[in-house]
Amino acid sequence: MKKILITLFFIYILSINIYADKIKYVFLIVGDGMSVSNEVALNNFLYGRDKMLIWNKFPIQTVMTTWSIDSYNGKYSENNFDCEKGYDTNIAGAVPYPYYNSEKADGYFKDTIPTDYAAASTAMATGKKVYNGALCYDKKSNKLIENIVDKINKRNEYNVALVTTDNFYNYVSAGFLSHNRTKTSYNKIAEEILSETKPEIIASQNDIYEMNNVAQSNGYYVLDYPEINKPQVFNLLNKKLFLRLKNYYVPQPIEYFSSDSFEYRNPDTKFSSIVSDVTNLLLEKKKPFFLLAEITDINKANCENDYNKMLGAVYELNETVKKIYDLINSNDTDMSFDNSIIIVVSPYSSGMLRFKNYLAKGNLPRQNIAYSKTTIVKMDTNIDYKTKDNINELTGCYCTGARSNLFKKYINGKNIIDNTDIYNVLNDIFVNE
Repeated sequence: MKKILITLFFIYILSINIYADKIKYVFLIVGDGMSVSNEVALNNFLYGRDKMLIWNKFPIQTVMTTWSIDSYNGKYSENNFDCEKGYDTNIAGAVPYPYYNSEKADGYFKDTIPTDYAAASTAMATGKKVYNGALCYDKKSNKLIENIVDKINKRNEYNVALVTTDNFYNYVSAGFLSHNRTKTSYNKIAEEILSETKPEIIASQNDIYEMNNVAQSNGYYVLDYPEINKPQVFNLLNKKLFLRLKNYYVPQPIEYFSSDSFEYRNPDTKFSSIVSDVTNLLLEKKKPFFLLAEITDINKANCENDYNKMLGAVYELNETVKKIYDLINSNDTDMSFDNSIIIVVSPYSSGMLRFKNYLAKGNLPRQNIAYSKTTIVKMDTNIDYKTKDNINELTGCYCTGARSNLFKKYINGKNIIDNTDIYNVLNDIFVNE
């Protein structure tokens, strides 16, 4: 009996040590369309100087290539390709604008086919480069590709959760949670997510009303986000949750602010609060988790060439990362930077924001208005958008927490990673641990 007890004791100690080395909580926080120039813009507005956002203090700070096969300069081979043929650093620069400013680079971006969110999210979720337009689908072989969430679900060790400012079947969310030949097959994508992938919690918008019924038929408790803090008929811990985000708006910048830099139209639906509430719900479920939090409004603002809206969306991203960082650091939960990791990434850049003059703290762009008999022309005196589309510009990637040094395996001598390396790091965390 004594030998059995000793054996059981050592097995218990071994299991604790193995679990202690494991990352329990993984946050992938995504700013769709966020360019480095967007980050610089918010830094200037809030602080009057650069490199002051929360992720600018993370130990891992690198930039990422985002190209898809559509823009590859040559015959693409999955097992033997040259990343420089997808993004030529000799022309476009090894650092993004505004740290590298070149008319030749701007011309290069305008002349190359940009990645779309489907190809970008697929690369991040599967480690595979694909053509634009499809989600976790290989056009050449006509086969669906296994993504990181598929692998997580097979192991059944982690809950998966999604928070997005858009519909749950669109943007990067769709690339991590579904597979489809066409990114616009929204009904099929939504049905797959709700009936097959089945994240533990979804907090999103939903323009397909019947998907509320599909969610309920697949075990989801459907309610509007603000209601989660009210008494419920059911115990939320025993339910999969589908939280509908209604009346969500990005905050608006207040020029020459004194204390509050941004004004919220609906302060009850701050993205940072939504992510924080979902995190606490996941913690109460007493299981490790992977939380994908995505702000799509940066891309929407850039494609509308709306500088003020862009500032508000990047501010929301920064506030969200700060809130999660502070929660991990608070000692109020079992999360710590020994068992938690935060990855902040922009899957692609949009809008091609360029500065004519750098704006001082609290300042917003001014417009000169020229009138003629037939037209009104508005010219921004400080900033310029070169496009309303995506471009293959380098984007920022930042990481802190447990095993953040995993990124160092993939960062090259120019401090650049490829978007497929996001998958490689996640695979190292969830599969190759």
